[in-house]
Amino acid sequence: MYKNFLLLPQKKGSWYYISFIDDHTHYYWFYLIKHYFEFFKIYTVFRALVKTQHSAVIKCFRCDLSGEYNSNKFYALFVLNRTIHQTLCTNTLEQNGIAKRKYKHIVENVCSFLLFISVPNMFWGEVILTAIGLINTILSSYTLCFSPFEKLYGYTLDYSFFRVFSYTYFILLPHIECNKLSSRSNIYIFLGYGEGKKRYHYFNPITWKLYVSQYYKET
Repeated sequence: MYKNFLLLPQKKGSWYYISFIDDHTHYYWFYLIKHYFEFFKIYTVFRALVKTQHSAVIKCFRCDLSGEYNSNKFYALFVLNRTIHQTLCTNTLEQNGIAKRKYKHIVENVCSFLLFISVPNMFWGEVILTAIGLINTILSSYTLCFSPFEKLYGYTLDYSFFRVFSYTYFILLPHIECNKLSSRSNIYIFLGYGEGKKRYHYFNPITWKLYVSQYYKET
């Protein structure tokens, strides 16, 4: 497991993010947070997700020596759940090499995405969620040519759901946003996917607003 923080304001008010990686499947989980102290709450949410969705427990938690891991309530939670708490030695990032390489890979992808379509930095959260979603479904030599998603869930994802990042689409607007003389659609740039639902997120380059559209199959 690993965490990272990014000091940039995000469209929804988040300034930081936390990421966790499974050492066996290399699957990546990502959470946006508004405040630094929310980390413990997010960890408990993630721990519950692992238990309910994957019928598993976190046997070992590896992290750096950051202060958020040294609190008494964190130690108490590890003891309660019989979780081994491993910390890195100072200036020895190679002890958590998988997480560091994964983090570098994701940041490079996000920077490329943002530069490619000139998206305002406030949308970094949307872009990084898209990058992580794609990386989790790409075949990897580390997981014997399976994607992290296949390794974790045991089946192949339906790739028809994916769209080309930064493509422009004409989105049909809701009736409440239109009048008799106005346009029924606008041009939007595809940014990514909604969490937990089959939906798409688009960016209006004029108004700088996000638009959510339901999942549909292209013909």
